[in-house]
Amino acid sequence: MPKIDRNQTVPSGRRRPATIIDETTGEEVRVSSIIFGVVMLVAILVATAAWMGGSMSQIGARFGGFMDDTSRLVGIDVKDVSVLGLEENPALADEVRAAAMIEPGENMFRADPHLIKSRVESTSKVLNVRVHRLWPGQIVILADAADPVALWHDGRQWQVVDGLGRLLPGARAEDHPGLLRLAGQGAPEAAPQLASALASAPDINGRVAVATRIGTRRWDMRFINGVTVRLPEDPGLEPAIQRLAKLQVRTALTQRPLEMIDLRSQGRVYLRLAESAVEPAPAREAAEKT
Repeated sequence: MPKIDRNQTVPSGRRRPATIIDETTGEEVRVSSIIFGVVMLVAILVATAAWMGGSMSQIGARFGGFMDDTSRLVGIDVKDVSVLGLEENPALADEVRAAAMIEPGENMFRADPHLIKSRVESTSKVLNVRVHRLWPGQIVILADAADPVALWHDGRQWQVVDGLGRLLPGARAEDHPGLLRLAGQGAPEAAPQLASALASAPDINGRVAVATRIGTRRWDMRFINGVTVRLPEDPGLEPAIQRLAKLQVRTALTQRPLEMIDLRSQGRVYLRLAESAVEPAPAREAAEKT
């Protein structure tokens, strides 16, 4: 059995405190010291909040107010918030300005154009929103009014659809009686493409009674005289409407006694006569004899 020197230190079962080696200085830093420092920092912040008579959020608010005061002193505060493109609709311009949530006197650095754009777009009443921060103190918001392009029946009532396929809150269908009428699931989202295609074919556009979305992939259009036009899936929508417009100019196709015009096959047009246009067999035989 080995002899133990009285001066020899016997290893204990306790582990040494965890340490981190600083590669730059080569010094050891105990993890417990770091944790203690973090705890002390949090304690100081909490104590400061209590001393100021508020919470951590109040500290942030007071610091923000201090930064705003400083920006005003050095001349980099927001002096003007301009809304361009909505001059014909002052009420909407005021609504956009309010949605931006930027007031004169605020720090220009806190006027984030991306955040302002997101706030304005959330109104769902404007399109093509652009926000520019012009130094030293001007915020310019450019936007276009969300023009209605169609009316969509949701199964209970007509709703107004804008040029981005969104429902316009607060818009009344009775104020837009001449708009294209739509039905079917997914119709609002696909409305801009259909409205644009029909706008380029005026000989067709004015004859459509209602367009029904089929399987969220394509449209069936029913004309005022009752004929139904079956359109191909969305990638072939515009060429098909152009084909129909040319046929309408040359042959007045949509005004003939037809039940259906099928444009789903590229390069071919299938027609089905209306029942009223088909004479009964005895009547045809009598006409042939005479």
